[in-house]
Amino acid sequence: MNKIQCKFLISADILRWLKEQKSSLEKTEQFYIKSANNIECYYLRTFPNIYTKVTMGKEDDEYVGVTQKEYLSQRENHRGKKILKQSYSVVVDDEIFVVSKYLKKRKGLYILLAYFKDAKSMRESYTLETLQPFILKEIDHDEKYNDKALSIYVKPREYDLNKLFDKIDAFESANLFFWQVPRRLYIRDGVALLLYKNLRLLHYYKVNYQRKHLSATLHRLRVLMRRIATILDTFSEFFTPGVQNFAKALLLRYYEETKLLRTLYFLEELSATRKNAKLSLHSELKTLTSEEEKEVTQMLLSQPFGHLIQILTRELYDQQHQQYRSLSKEVKKIVRNKLHQLEALLAQTKEGYDEEMLEEFYTFMDSLQTLLEDFYHIIGEKETQRLIEELNILFKPLREYRNCKERAIILTYIKEQADNTRLDTNPLLCEKEVELKEKIAYALKLLRTSRFYV
Repeated sequence: MNKIQCKFLISADILRWLKEQKSSLEKTEQFYIKSANNIECYYLRTFPNIYTKVTMGKEDDEYVGVTQKEYLSQRENHRGKKILKQSYSVVVDDEIFVVSKYLKKRKGLYILLAYFKDAKSMRESYTLETLQPFILKEIDHDEKYNDKALSIYVKPREYDLNKLFDKIDAFESANLFFWQVPRRLYIRDGVALLLYKNLRLLHYYKVNYQRKHLSATLHRLRVLMRRIATILDTFSEFFTPGVQNFAKALLLRYYEETKLLRTLYFLEELSATRKNAKLSLHSELKTLTSEEEKEVTQMLLSQPFGHLIQILTRELYDQQHQQYRSLSKEVKKIVRNKLHQLEALLAQTKEGYDEEMLEEFYTFMDSLQTLLEDFYHIIGEKETQRLIEELNILFKPLREYRNCKERAIILTYIKEQADNTRLDTNPLLCEKEVELKEKIAYALKLLRTSRFYV
């Protein structure tokens, strides 16, 4: 009995070798079904008319013959794609070589299974040496080539993930915004690369802000915090719950804690342009900005923030069970689901809406736009541009309105805390609040009639 099995990915040229061999041909169809208690189960048809149910056990697999009727009834409820293949068996001395040529959805895929009686026979196999020109790589431990993965996921893709990480590392941090995730990847690998890119950018702007306090740098830093939190929330299945919840909560907390400083930068710049803003107000804002800068810098230097980047980077590699789904298909599916949710939210506003609902809209649309911007080249540049322009009919006035409300709260706080009881903050209050509410009402009415597609 042959105890050693080796599995190889091979090229279609193997057919030239097969023509010169005496082989037996077997054609099979195989599909997996959902079974109780997470027991793996599939049905196998050996043409023309042998039908088998195979239940995967911890030690041995159980093979039970079934009728054509049962096979066909189960065939209607199969998971993923049916695997159709032709297998050519060649026996050379005590060695067995099985070449599987996959058909239909897996057309172009060729796999070689070689069986040897012991390790010595494998090492000294003349036939295996002869087959080397056709062997692309050994896939004994590559799960994407097992029958279940071939059935449920996309046709296997070949790329070196480490080289893609190296490409990100080769970019200067400031230019990383221009790096795009390749299209033809598995979903988890694409998410891991995108997260890694954003973590590198986060670190870059974190360090940059510590060196020189700049409004634009803080803004980019905050955008990246929201971006990473959105990735963790949207693709939560790829992260352990503890890590996902800790990282997301910390990012959103820091995003909120830096809001005051971001607004202070804006108000300080605004007070310099408003003729009716007194020097005392400008001086108060400058003092508050300086104090808040110290607080934010201290936060960026804190241990939790440093640990956050380390934990998330480690988490990229800790996933045990890969999911071999297409990045392109999955991203489009997620965006479509988000757009359906948006349509449902818009429909609710027909009966009226309040401040809480507008806040829900803002959070949802911010998350959706982040997804569109991160994956625009995968969704389609024209499609993404069209969607963003349409969404901005609501999102822009909604963001401005939200900023107006926040500005009013912060200016009230500044006035209450100031030593100068006669401090006049009115010149910096938003003057367009009523106009923005009208724009939001019009945008909601307009978008309720829209249907969004990608």
